[in-house]
Amino acid sequence: EDFTRRFIADDLDAELKDQFNLVLERFADARAERDVQASYLETVVRHVPVPFFAARADGSLALVNNPARRLTGLPTLTHLDDLADVDPTLPETLRQIDAGQQQLVQIRLREVPVEWRISVSQIRRDGNAERLYSIENLSGELTARESSAWRNLLRVLTHEIMNTLTPVTSLAETCSNMLKKQNADPEIRNAVGTIARRSGGLMNFVSRYRELMKIPTPRIEELSVLDVANSAVTLIREQFSEIDVAVDVSPESLKVQADRTLLDQVLLNLLRNAADALTDTTNARIDIRGRLDHGRVLLQVADNGPGMADHVLDQVFVPFFTTKREGSGIGLSLSRQIMTAHSGDIAVRSDTEGTVVSLVFP
Repeated sequence: EDFTRRFIADDLDAELKDQFNLVLERFADARAERDVQASYLETVVRHVPVPFFAARADGSLALVNNPARRLTGLPTLTHLDDLADVDPTLPETLRQIDAGQQQLVQIRLREVPVEWRISVSQIRRDGNAERLYSIENLSGELTARESSAWRNLLRVLTHEIMNTLTPVTSLAETCSNMLKKQNADPEIRNAVGTIARRSGGLMNFVSRYRELMKIPTPRIEELSVLDVANSAVTLIREQFSEIDVAVDVSPESLKVQADRTLLDQVLLNLLRNAADALTDTTNARIDIRGRLDHGRVLLQVADNGPGMADHVLDQVFVPFFTTKREGSGIGLSLSRQIMTAHSGDIAVRSDTEGTVVSLVFP
């Protein structure tokens, strides 16, 4: 394969020499073209937005593009078994997917539950079989669609309920006032007054849930995570002075791109939830932690309360679901929509040692 060699007249017949040299030039051109094409395709694969890698039969990776490294958080990804650092079952799951098939995989990626759609195909290169894997992260899309579905449902419900309640409330108040002027039977006045009060209360109740449909577009600016955390603690400490609240941001210069007003709203809601969970806990403590995680910013609120049962944990982001006597059930749902508007995510992990809520910023 040394195509730099050339035949001269002393070696062989002149015409044969020219033909040999022409053959060598053609081989050299073909090889150069193949190298250019290979380099071009490799560059394209490395820069396509879809995470992609190619695995040989022994599990070693022949190619890994940049999105795959960012998604997995493994800059030195060289073998399928390295993916065990992401999830212990992931390497074997990938091996079991048949070529030409897709599979949905649910894992926890650095404390955040995610759902991947993994597609597998197979090619032969240099006589050896290689499996090509592409990964679609469906979590953000699914969360956005779920939030949109809830908003549409709430829009319909609040519209219909308000259309019905408005005239009922108005008529009940009118009747109550008329009965008072006519000095009607006290029981009748009391009954009509109760209808008026309950109708008004129900209208206020429905109006509160309109908040889920009125999330403003975030006004993104660069914020100091430490400053945001300390400000939230200042606001919450007076109300819950019996709880020890600590802030740990590393590095202290950590920044996040977010809307300050919306982020404060989310953080205060999480702190109040944590404080409520610590009502019967001795040595109650809340930790606010900020850190950089593979290019993402994590802002976490952790408490040492009793934790949540699994059936509660599965429903914490469902609008109107609450375990509090006076709760509205919109706090975490609203927080999730705010994080979705920031192209981020929110995740909850809970056990008998406490609960950790993670805000994930891209």
